[in-house]
This record gives sequence, C-alpha cells and structure tokens, in this order.
Amino acid sequence: MYSKHCENLREIEGAIKLVESDLRRYISMEQESKVYKYTKILSYLVTCWSEVRILKLTYEDNAFSQSEIGIIINSGTLADKWKNALKIAVCKAYNLNPTVDFVSLLPFTPKSRYLEIHHLIESDLLPSIEIRNRIAHGQWKYAFTNDLRNTNTQLTGHLRQENIVKLQLKRKLLTGLSFLIHDLIISEATFDRDFDKNYRLIEENKRNLHKRDYASYKLKMVEKYQRGKLKRKENLETE
Repeated sequence: MYSKHCENLREIEGAIKLVESDLRRYISMEQESKVYKYTKILSYLVTCWSEVRILKLTYEDNAFSQSEIGIIINSGTLADKWKNALKIAVCKAYNLNPTVDFVSLLPFTPKSRYLEIHHLIESDLLPSIEIRNRIAHGQWKYAFTNDLRNTNTQLTGHLRQENIVKLQLKRKLLTGLSFLIHDLIISEATFDRDFDKNYRLIEENKRNLHKRDYASYKLKMVEKYQRGKLKRKENLETE
C-alpha cells in the first residue's frame, strides 16, 4: 500500500506543478478570470495532496500497526486522520493509552509540543478542507451553508482570498507537520533532537502564510513578464 500511495502522491505533485506553471503565466499576463479558476483547481489539488500525504505517512514501514492504521484511515474526516496519526504517535512514543485523557499524563514539554501541533491542524488544515469540499461541490464563487439554503459569508470570503502564495506555503506547512509526526513515530530521540529546528521552519512558514503579500508577488510577476515582452520586441526590431 505504501508504494501505491507514493505513486498517487507523485501524480498529484505532477498535476500541481502543471497547474502552478499555467497559473503563474496567467498572473503575469493579468488574465484575472483564468487566475481565479486555476487558483480553485490548485486549492483542490493541494488539499487532495494533504490527504494522500497522511496516507503515505500511515503506511510507512515500522510506523503504525495494522489496528492503528485502521483507526487512522477510518477516521471520519481528513483533519481527524491527521489528528489520530498525531495522537497515536504521541501515545506510542510516551507509552500512554490513547483511549484515556493522555494529554494530562504527558510531561510538560511533550504536552506543549502535542498541543502546538494539534492547534496547527485545527488552524491551518481545517479551513483548507472546508474550501476543498465547497470547490468539489461546484461552489466556486459562492459557498453555501450545509443545508444549501443560505450563503456562507465566511467561507465565501475564504474561497475568494485563496492565492498561489498561500497555497504553496500551506503545502510547506503540511510537509513540515508530516516530518514531525514521522520523527515522533519512528524515534522519540530523533523527535526530541530535531523538534525545535523542524517546528521553527513550520512557524516561519506559518508567519509567511499570514504576512506574505500576494499583491507584491503579482506585481513582480507582471513586471517580469512586461520586461520579457519588451526585450522580445527590441530583439525583433534589431533583426
């Protein structure tokens, strides 16, 4: 199963590269309608990637037992898959029963780390899943409430604020998160040794997620395209 999930991941990553390439071109050319549509496709693919990423992690050698794999893959939602993988990894590392209130039994530092990672899933993965679900159901311009009777104003706002900069940073965030869980499940010593370094990278990407300016990114892309256009024109005139 592990190799199959790896192949699926490679295919999705290939699709993401293709979409990002076209999206960057449309941003440069200021073709806003195409930018909006391709951003929705990219948003959908990034969340699909996060689902395959957790499945790949689940089936890695010497990571989880068959019963633990069952718990993770049968979790109700994508966020629950990530949360259960984290919970099982923590409990295995510190020899705790995951069916009890294990958080209160953790020493201070492991508890703080667990809560930080859990919060990361809640704050940065859950909104992406909600947006992916809306896109999958054709809600590309307006998101609706679950009963489809009213517009969901908050989700509609999130839907329209998605951009290539945020989506690329979300992928980096989730990659870092998967490394943390992997280190924890494979080796507590490795997790302890590398946690600060790995989490610092996650924090940096998280800050960038909330601070990096898409407008500045777009301006640079447009200016680069215009310079190239001017250069091509000059070359034609000198021939």
